Amino acid sequence: MRGESQSRCPTCGAVKKRSGEQNRRLHKLFTELAANVQAKDGLYHPAAWWKVMCKDRWLGYDEYAKPDGTTIYKLRETSGLDVAELNEFMREVELFANQRGVYLDE
Repeated sequence: MRGESQSRCPTCGAVKKRSGEQNRRLHKLFTELAANVQAKDGLYHPAAWWKVMCKDRWLGYDEYAKPDGTTIYKLRETSGLDVAELNEFMREVELFANQRGVYLDE
């Protein structure tokens, strides 16, 4: 993200959201993790579980203050990321996967 130029819409100048290709690659990473990596609990978990664990680790949470002063924490969604943000997230997930012997075919 830092130091990268962000893709912008040539018409309105808005930062472009993630691409379909990025999304497919990310989901393939989660699928490969599910098929090939045991978690610390010794179990194999589904792709959706890996997605949540990775979002928890690298995307974090949005915070919403309630009127009573308590806070609601919501896991950030990949759908709200722009191209550069999703690239950074994917880089972290891919490094994590590679360290566990999981690689995607290019």
